[in-house]
Amino acid sequence: MNKRSSGVVVGGIIVALLGMVLVFTYAGNVRSDAGVTGGAGTAFVATNDIPAGTRWEDMVGALKKKDVPSDVRPTTAVATTTQLNGKSAIRSIAKGEIVTTSQFNTSSSGGLDIPAGHNAVTINLGMPQAVARYIQAGAETNVYVTYKNLPSAGQPADATVTKLLLSNIKVLANQPMLTQTEETADAAAPSTAGEILLTLSLTPDEAERLIFAKENGSVWLGLVHPGDAPVTSGGRTFKTALV
Repeated sequence: MNKRSSGVVVGGIIVALLGMVLVFTYAGNVRSDAGVTGGAGTAFVATNDIPAGTRWEDMVGALKKKDVPSDVRPTTAVATTTQLNGKSAIRSIAKGEIVTTSQFNTSSSGGLDIPAGHNAVTINLGMPQAVARYIQAGAETNVYVTYKNLPSAGQPADATVTKLLLSNIKVLANQPMLTQTEETADAAAPSTAGEILLTLSLTPDEAERLIFAKENGSVWLGLVHPGDAPVTSGGRTFKTALV
C-alpha cells in the first residue's frame, strides 16, 4: 500500500471516530436537556387512587410496572410483586405516583406502626367531623366532644358541654368508607361522600374516653399544626359559649 492510500485510510478512520464522538456528544446533550442524567430503571406506578390501609395484595391490580429514569426513580421504589406481601399502605397513594416501601408499614402489627403501650382504635366520622380528607396517616389531631343532657348538671344551662377531650393524638390510617355499590364496582377507588374511617394511636385510658365519647356524644376532630404542643381547654356550655 502506498503512502497516499495509507493516508486516505488513516484519514477515513479519523473522520469516523470524530463522527462517533459527535453522535455521543449530541445524544448526551439531548438527555441533559430532557433532564435525564442516568439510565432507566423499573418501578410500579399507581393507575388509580389507592386509599390508605389497602393491603399490597389488594392493590396489585391497580399498579403498572414502567421504565423510569434513574434520576427520578426513588431508591425505595418497590422492585418485585412479592416484596410487600402482607403489608398495608400507611397513607393514600395518588394515581400516577411511584410506589415506594416508605408508603407501607413494614412492622408486624397488622400493617400499622403502633407505639408501645398504645392501641390502634378506629372510629367512623362524617366528612366535616373528620376534617374532610385532610387528615392523613402521621398527622396529629385534637379530639373534641359535645355531651347533651348531662345527668350531673346542676342547671339546664350546664347540661350541654363541648370540650377538648384529647390533644395531639397520632393518626395511624385514614380510609374512606365505601358503600356496598362502590365496594363492588371498584374497591381501589375512594368514595367521594359519606364517612371516613380514622385509626388513632391511643393509650387504653385514652381509648376508653374516646369510645365513651363516640357512644354517648358527638365527636369532632381538629387537625393540629405540625410542631404544636398538646393543649387543654375549659370547655363551653350555654353560659360560656359567648364569653
